[in-house]
Amino acid sequence: MLFLTLMTLMRPEKAGEQRALLKRLATVTPPPGIKVLGVYLLFGRFNAAIVFEAPDLKMAENFTLKIVGLGLYRMETLPAIDAREL
Repeated sequence: MLFLTLMTLMRPEKAGEQRALLKRLATVTPPPGIKVLGVYLLFGRFNAAIVFEAPDLKMAENFTLKIVGLGLYRMETLPAIDAREL
């Protein structure tokens, strides 16, 4: 399954650290069963996004909860379906 996690920075005073954190997220080996397809810095309502694959909703939830544990972001994770599969 494909997932999109949209992230909003909760602590504006940490904005200067965001670039380094996202670069680190992009290089960290994810847990077994999770494949990170991309980590993106966004300009607008959301500050960052992670696109990843997970076998099921529970594994996706566990993965995003580990990221939330860093305490910098509020997250919203959405399952995604490729439009070609509709």
